[in-house]
Amino acid sequence: MPPSLQLLRNDADARRYLRRTLVLTLGIHAMLAASLAGLVSPWLFPVLLPLAYVRLSLSLHELMHVRAASRVSWFHRLAMIFDTPLGLGYREHRAIHLAHHRYAASARDPELYQIRGSHLHAFAWALMAPEHAALDWVRRHGAAPALRRGAFVRAACFVALLAWNPAVFVAYWLTLRACIGCSSFLFHHLLHSRDGALGHFALPAAVLRCMPLARALFGVEPIIIVRDHRVHHAYPGVRALDLPALVDEGAVARAAAPSLVPAVVR
Repeated sequence: MPPSLQLLRNDADARRYLRRTLVLTLGIHAMLAASLAGLVSPWLFPVLLPLAYVRLSLSLHELMHVRAASRVSWFHRLAMIFDTPLGLGYREHRAIHLAHHRYAASARDPELYQIRGSHLHAFAWALMAPEHAALDWVRRHGAAPALRRGAFVRAACFVALLAWNPAVFVAYWLTLRACIGCSSFLFHHLLHSRDGALGHFALPAAVLRCMPLARALFGVEPIIIVRDHRVHHAYPGVRALDLPALVDEGAVARAAAPSLVPAVVR
């Protein structure tokens, strides 16, 4: 049975995600600029950046499920947090994520490289996900004019900030890449690989025991999207906050039986 329409993301949700991603992105930019200018200590990065990045990632994820690139602002389309000089924009990230939903943990999943293999193998690729995503996109789809324009802006800003204050920018970049690597490792490998089998799985018990602390640090929505990730894949149109309603209705048993993919794709 399809979920109730009341559980599906709508335009009001999209506006909320647009505002939240704008505020969080500008907050990250302001923190970086203040530190580059010597106004605040770069030691703030390991304290504040993980909190902001996880919330931003969740809001951007929710936005990608409800708004195409043509329906977000130019600022959102840039998707610029200075994580790499070779980055993609909103349009490409959204296409990759929707393809991940369509072909999850199969040979056609564009995220397969950071799903399969050992924990160490997957974590190493998760750390390099921004560059891998960009190079793989260009190899598969080429570089459209809009992508080239956005890539030039992102690369120019990255280089300018690095030149402004190299030591502080490197501290920011290392912290951000650790956030990206850990988040991507959890979101892809831990949720889609288990003992050599690929599919949709619950978080390992050790990670689940950390959920109360993670909820206190990062808020409820990021925790729901990883805790109830199998339900999210079964019903990707349902907003993160309402996934527990489907769990309560027993949707996991019907829709999230382990859909294992043969190990031949490894």
